[in-house]
Amino acid sequence: MPVHLHTPLILQPPADLASRFPHVLSLAQQLSLKYVHRYVVTEHDLQTVGDALWQTLGVDEVLAAARQAAGTRILPLIVESADPLVQSLPWECLHHPEHGFLGKHPGFSLTRRLSAAPSASVEPPKGPLKVLLFTALPDDLDQEKERLDMESEQANVLEALDPLIHQGLVQLTTPDDGRFDHFRQLLREQEFHLVFLSGHGQFNADPLLGPVGAWFLFEGADGRGERVEGEELAKAFSGTAVQAVVLSACQSGKSASADLGSSLATRLLRAGLPHVVGMRESILDVAGIHFAHALCKALGLKERLDVALQAARGFIAESPALAGLRKDLSGATERSWGQWCLPLLYSRDPAQPLIDWQFQPVPPQPPLERYHEIAGMPLPAAFIGRRRELRELGQLVYGDRPGQCLLTGAGGQGKTSLAGRLAQRLENRDWLVRAYTARQGDNWKDFVNELLFCLEKPLAEQVDRALLRCQTETDKARLIVRALMQQTGNKLALVFDNLETLQDPTTGQITDEAVAAWLDACKPVGSDPAPVVLVTSRWVIPGWEGDRRGQRSLGAPLYGDFLRYHQQLGGAPWGTERLRRLYEALDSNFKGLEFFHESSQVAGDDEAFLQQLEDSRKELQLHMMVEKLVGYLQPDERELLNRLRAYLALTFANGVRVVAQGLPEPKRLLRRLVGLSLVDMEMEVTLHLPRYRLSAVVADWLQAHDPEPISDIRQRAARYQRWVHDYLLHTLEQALNAHEALRQSGLDEDAARFALDTIVPYFNHIGLYHTLLKEWLPALRESRNQELRADALNQSGKTCLHVGQYAEAKPFLEESLAIRRAIGDRAGEGATLNNLSRIYDARGDYDTALRYLEESLAIQRAIGDRAGLCPTLFNIGHLHWRKDEHQQALACWVRTYRIAKEIGLSEALINLEKLAKQLGGSGLEDWKRLSQQMESGE
Repeated sequence: MPVHLHTPLILQPPADLASRFPHVLSLAQQLSLKYVHRYVVTEHDLQTVGDALWQTLGVDEVLAAARQAAGTRILPLIVESADPLVQSLPWECLHHPEHGFLGKHPGFSLTRRLSAAPSASVEPPKGPLKVLLFTALPDDLDQEKERLDMESEQANVLEALDPLIHQGLVQLTTPDDGRFDHFRQLLREQEFHLVFLSGHGQFNADPLLGPVGAWFLFEGADGRGERVEGEELAKAFSGTAVQAVVLSACQSGKSASADLGSSLATRLLRAGLPHVVGMRESILDVAGIHFAHALCKALGLKERLDVALQAARGFIAESPALAGLRKDLSGATERSWGQWCLPLLYSRDPAQPLIDWQFQPVPPQPPLERYHEIAGMPLPAAFIGRRRELRELGQLVYGDRPGQCLLTGAGGQGKTSLAGRLAQRLENRDWLVRAYTARQGDNWKDFVNELLFCLEKPLAEQVDRALLRCQTETDKARLIVRALMQQTGNKLALVFDNLETLQDPTTGQITDEAVAAWLDACKPVGSDPAPVVLVTSRWVIPGWEGDRRGQRSLGAPLYGDFLRYHQQLGGAPWGTERLRRLYEALDSNFKGLEFFHESSQVAGDDEAFLQQLEDSRKELQLHMMVEKLVGYLQPDERELLNRLRAYLALTFANGVRVVAQGLPEPKRLLRRLVGLSLVDMEMEVTLHLPRYRLSAVVADWLQAHDPEPISDIRQRAARYQRWVHDYLLHTLEQALNAHEALRQSGLDEDAARFALDTIVPYFNHIGLYHTLLKEWLPALRESRNQELRADALNQSGKTCLHVGQYAEAKPFLEESLAIRRAIGDRAGEGATLNNLSRIYDARGDYDTALRYLEESLAIQRAIGDRAGLCPTLFNIGHLHWRKDEHQQALACWVRTYRIAKEIGLSEALINLEKLAKQLGGSGLEDWKRLSQQMESGE
């Protein structure tokens, strides 16, 4: 039920804020830079800025009175200002001495408003709530830095709205076309109340860096980004029923301090939209996903938008794992903690509802017919997903020189649907489209006769006479194709579906002479026009690829597409955990989902659900002909297939060779397995190299019928995954894959060393201290290897120091010190002593801290650990400085500078540069000058 709200309290920052509180602008800029550089933003960072912002308002008594008057009701807060500089500040992290962060406190809602008076209230549209979820993801974005996890965001919106869709309270539209023209067409032709515009935003306020303004990146016709300026985007909403736009795009709420209308959000607001949500900075994927999920869930409870947004901010701050009860080894949860304040809401009147909820909902009914036909080929009533494939294949078949494509993949992956969708688009462009489906009961002669029937009378008569002179099936096919190309102006498209039923399972060759002849007759020759040909098969056709001919292997559908198909089939509104379990167990296979839905629906009985799931998996294995296909394999092929179970994640071709040692011609064996769709292939977007994986359905079958790969194979695979991290893909995802592979293969010490040397330092660098303490270090401290255990204990102590847990740090460090002394690890002993000193430094016991550091210094000098000397001398300098022994401090820091300069220790030099600036200097040049002065005795 909607919550009750009090009369809003208007907060008007002072007009002279910049001159009276210049430090607030500096703090806001520092906070912005932390987001820009992707450091972890802590509650302390936000509170520092939020406290300063609160002091600018001077409304302590006013808020106290309003809060008391509101009682148990929510008190809406509206930050109102026409000053661009004021609106550029992070008001969402406003911090009150008693209530804490007002932007996420459940007793408040926080919105922004320009100084213009609220528009006159209008009658809201009747329900149901009609939602447009429009995403744009151009191909030319930076794969690592700019690509948003659109599919995850879309999936979480679908999950949150799923029960509401089943109740008839919400209608959702999710188009597969990210072009601006398509966006405008949707707004013109359909009614929407809430629009999610998800993608990449751009903002520039510096004329020296290019045109000033704000843009949203849509997809162009060629798949590359098409920038649409804020004013042009705003025009698209003119005359629509849209009540709110959620810009799930980075920097969509960011504005220049000199131009109030510079952000995407404010431009849409000034165009007349009642509510606009934007992002003040670039929001991390996981935070954006949590935000979308929580916002939709609250709106589904009929909450006002400002209340729903407040709840979404709180949801980000709590950062629950949406994927179930799983460990967050990547640190995504902790990284999202400081992201809760990024969503901002501009609203003319927060009380204006999105719709009139007083209506009789009508639950949607599953379609009476799941399939319809196009050109004789059965297609789903609604096409779902495969956006990238549609765009890339569209460039092939819709270009100036249309091409031909063979779509391969396991049964149930959507090959026929994708080919049909492409053909449908061609038919909509006035192409002649005809299809042949190779299945029992379909007559090839009927297909050819239908093509002949399409010929107009004069041309048909010529063809009839010429056919009498043709000697071969290929000659006949060429004649008919040439005639149809002539009649249609080269706008002919032919679809050959399900051709695996006509292929020799051993060679892959087409066994039906007539079909083989037609495929040969349609083959492009030089620059001559050729028809568009789309072929689907579970197996590769040898010799297919050539000029204007390509082959595309379809991988598993994405979770969001799987969920949309579940909703289309009228599936029960289960919770997140069941839906994701269904997706994983069926390997995201659409046909497997159909099998599941054809069984009796399960209502809340976990045991029955699991049994139905198992039955569906077995039925899917039969549909994919796993047993039959494996039976076609030669012994070496089957052995490699089984060995690929050693990989828990995608692997490159070299990784396949690693586990194929001792088998003849691994490249040929892999090509055979991919050709039969027993192994999936997809391109790695950064290196543009193919990677391979065993599908879960095939792996399940092998687990039941073949022995486990031997330990040596699993360990080879694990070491290869680590090699990929070290030399090919130096990413966190690959590091996590490598660590898990090492651990699962029994290489526990290798896994622990890899974690301590690679993952732990990276998490420390970006500030994921809580993730280390909760998810990583406890297990590492249990290592039987004393050297590893000592390292893990030392890292635990260091990490506790980072978060101010000095009492917890001491026993970790003392135990580490004892182990290192026992095993004779002098370098480790010196490092641990250094860390122990920080506990006493924090307590103000500088003499004890200094004794620890001097003991560490003596060890490092004795063993020649020059790299270890730098942090020790640096810390000794700080202790002298705190004791007002400034000359001794400067001497230590100069010695640190000299050593770091000689050995090229960048971390120490960076710290010295920061220190110089803190002391009023300019940087490293200060230490160089001071070093020269000390050498000359000045």
